[in-house]
Amino acid sequence: MAVDLTGRRIIVAGAATGIGEAAVDYFVSSGARVAAMDIKATEKSEGDSLRHFVADIRDRAQVSQAFDQACAFMGGLDVLCHPAGLNGRGIAEELTAEQMLHMFEVNVMGTFHTNQEAWRHMRDHGGSIINFTSAASIRGQKNEAHYAASKGAVAGWTRAVAMDWGKYNIRVNAVAPMAHTPMVDVARDFVPEAQRAAFDDRLKSLGYLPGGLRPGTAIAPLLGFLASEESDYITGQTFSVDGGVMMLGS
Repeated sequence: MAVDLTGRRIIVAGAATGIGEAAVDYFVSSGARVAAMDIKATEKSEGDSLRHFVADIRDRAQVSQAFDQACAFMGGLDVLCHPAGLNGRGIAEELTAEQMLHMFEVNVMGTFHTNQEAWRHMRDHGGSIINFTSAASIRGQKNEAHYAASKGAVAGWTRAVAMDWGKYNIRVNAVAPMAHTPMVDVARDFVPEAQRAAFDDRLKSLGYLPGGLRPGTAIAPLLGFLASEESDYITGQTFSVDGGVMMLGS
């Protein structure tokens, strides 16, 4: 049974596909009013509980305008869920400054922009911010140095602003998920064709639970909990949701 989010007002940044799309569906089905934000317009249906907004998270002016419009639609803001981000592959010694900057512009500055805008709308009554880091930022990952570095920055930002914004009763946590989303296809495309069967077999064997990687819907229940008042004593944490691939603290 889904957590009860009746009356909660939630912005999901990066809502078009993957975990973001699953989060929107879960939040709406749990009774929340949701503003689904993404870089591209969508033809998906809307209703009294769901409205779509377009914003490039790299652009502060676009983010600010979208947040104002979303909060006008919902009557305020209680939760920001921010799965929006960029993945990529590249050999560390061959990465260019442009590739590194682009990764940071999306993953780090995008988080910065949306989090500050969320603070602006939550500072008088509190709320919950859910950022997204990665196992790559914790243990590293081959051919993902720029991605791992950007997600490490998100993790550090999350812990620091959890300290800074606790006085506003704003909780800030992060999720380090592993799910079968379009980002997996990015990784698979980087692998030479002759090695892709082995790559697929490795995906199936990840973790300690049967079935390998699960879809974004497997992450949504935790997001629902972090969006609810049931998590009002939790802040500054990173939650690994991956079937046991990462066992934090071990």
